[in-house]
Amino acid sequence: MKKTILIPIDFRVASLNTLKIALEPYSEDTIEVILLHAEYLNDSITELLFYTPKKIVSSYMTNEFKEALEIIRNRFEGKIKYINIELFHGYNTNAMRNFLEANHVDEIYIAKNYQLKQTKNAFDPTPLLKKSNYNVIEVTIEHDFEKAPYEQLISLFN
Repeated sequence: MKKTILIPIDFRVASLNTLKIALEPYSEDTIEVILLHAEYLNDSITELLFYTPKKIVSSYMTNEFKEALEIIRNRFEGKIKYINIELFHGYNTNAMRNFLEANHVDEIYIAKNYQLKQTKNAFDPTPLLKKSNYNVIEVTIEHDFEKAPYEQLISLFN
């Protein structure tokens, strides 16, 4: 059975621990993963004319984050159908519900003990996700968030 899960991220390795925890209980299902990054859309006409989500996502991707995604893909190779990184620019619960419906999301996983670290235009979508009337599962991450990114990569193997 196919299932789509959504996880909010901040393009730090630590935010992918939620994905690792979310994938562990599934044994025979095929999981489609959406990693959600929320940010305010720039209102500059020039910025909007040349807006490309792919370019924005690639500007946030660090080598550590790419490596962490590969580790997760390899570790859960038989379970994951795909992992997509999507940008969300909405401001209210209705926009979030429309986004979730359009992406056929079944479950949302949020870390209780991890606060997303935001860039200048980003915002935390957690309140909108909780109000969306979708199945939100809060998980606790057993992790030291003060570790260096390469140490956080190692923890994904455990």
